[in-house]
Amino acid sequence: MIRRVVTVCLLIVALAGLGAAQAPPRASVPRVDPPRLVVLLVIDQFSGEYPNLYGQQWTHGLARLFSGGATFPLAAFPYADTVTCAGHFTIGTGTLPRTHGMIGDDWYDPATKRLPECTTDPDATSVPFGGGTGTEHHSGRWSMVPSFADELRLQSARLPKILSISLKARSAIGLVGRGGPGTMVIWNEANGTWATSDVYTKTPWPDVDAYVRAHPVAAAYGQTWTRLLPLSSYLFDDDGAGENTPAGWTRTFPHELKSPSGQPDRAFISQWDRSPWIDAYVGEMASALAVKLRLGQEPGTDVLALGFSALDEVGHDFGPRSHEVQDVMARLDVVIGSLLDTLDTSVGAGRYVVAVTADHGVAPIPEQAAALGFNAGRTRSADIRQAAQASLTTLLGEGSFYAGFSEMSLYLTPGTIDLLRAKTGAMEEFKRALAAVPGVARVFGPDELAASTPTEDPMLRAIRNGYFPGRSGDFFVVPKPYWPMAAAGTTHGTPYGYDQRVPVLFYGAGIKAGRYLSAATPADIAPTLAALCGITLAQADGHVLGEALK
Repeated sequence: MIRRVVTVCLLIVALAGLGAAQAPPRASVPRVDPPRLVVLLVIDQFSGEYPNLYGQQWTHGLARLFSGGATFPLAAFPYADTVTCAGHFTIGTGTLPRTHGMIGDDWYDPATKRLPECTTDPDATSVPFGGGTGTEHHSGRWSMVPSFADELRLQSARLPKILSISLKARSAIGLVGRGGPGTMVIWNEANGTWATSDVYTKTPWPDVDAYVRAHPVAAAYGQTWTRLLPLSSYLFDDDGAGENTPAGWTRTFPHELKSPSGQPDRAFISQWDRSPWIDAYVGEMASALAVKLRLGQEPGTDVLALGFSALDEVGHDFGPRSHEVQDVMARLDVVIGSLLDTLDTSVGAGRYVVAVTADHGVAPIPEQAAALGFNAGRTRSADIRQAAQASLTTLLGEGSFYAGFSEMSLYLTPGTIDLLRAKTGAMEEFKRALAAVPGVARVFGPDELAASTPTEDPMLRAIRNGYFPGRSGDFFVVPKPYWPMAAAGTTHGTPYGYDQRVPVLFYGAGIKAGRYLSAATPADIAPTLAALCGITLAQADGHVLGEALK
């Protein structure tokens, strides 16, 4: 019996050995090196139609990215309030406003009865650079979700260096989040001072301070903005119907950066903010600091996030068909080309990845749309406010019921919604009064906004994707298509395609170039970058665009 057991055991061992000898060798898991540097470029108000419409004018950086990258031409934001703050935080976190909470450029604060900017933080103190005077108070404290950059800092073996620069605080902060060790976030205050806040550092970073001192904004005083390209390269008219006339300028080229005082004061800064000079400054500062800080030159992954704002500032005044808008992009093409050349040398071509997108698109100037046969006009926010106040007085009597109106959000004072619900038919009557305002398409009330039941209404679904209780308005007042809420020029901030459609593009390390017609949104950028870097996002409404990855 014992001999039989031993024989069987020896046979099993022999067969196992034979199987092991015949089995193919175990394949090793290939090691995929993450990019040394993630470059996130967000071009404010960069409409999804611009690459096709104006791409032939680009020969440098934008041309290189769009011709050699992975593009998603059907990409669009899936929410309604398409504005700067919501867009940048969506890009930076990979979540929608319903999740990250940064629903608009501002929202009503019942405690102060004001509409503070989304990044306003009374507890934050300005830290100016270059000896300037800082007066603003900004941080990312109101964001409910960590950013991709935050997660990278938490999960990396080496503390990454993270640098974010933009004209606007809400752009620079939105792209990289609340910050922490190794994170530098820089913006330009309304008085022209480059600054950060004590949330990010208690004293000016020496390298940034030295750069700003060596490159004062005032050096641009007296310079003239003319067309970069030959006149024949530009489409449409230089002086289009409905364009705004910015202070100190006409509606046609050239545009001189100066002030009636003869000094580089706030009037000059206002012009500088809406000129290509701001994008050039951001790009040149980024190139210099990337080299100085050795971004992407050590094992691990660093981050460079840039918000280019000139297109938005110019687009509001002159519109998407203007020569000014085309020239801003032609000049930005050169700026981005120079930045890529710098990174090719300092980091190495193929060792960094670039993601390009926008925070929103833009509506056509309504006078120009009307001339082409569209039902177009201007929706007046003042008319909406007056209609709201008049209707509330009629329905509820004298009292303080109206609180504020911003973008598409209408806010009532605490308790007013209960009063409307308590009076039969009052809620619907109030909505009818708002819907009767010229240029208004639809009005959504609190019960529709806060409901959790699925809806087949695409507009309501888009509004809910941007709805955050306690910050969003009590009612949403949606203008008609091509009826922007702008007294002159144009704007954005609606659930229509011209505001929602923006480019989504990846280029460089780990990217498989091509044109992908799959659905995509800017919320997919952070998850895709996380996949490239081998990290995990705690929350994500977007998904990995795997078709673009090698």
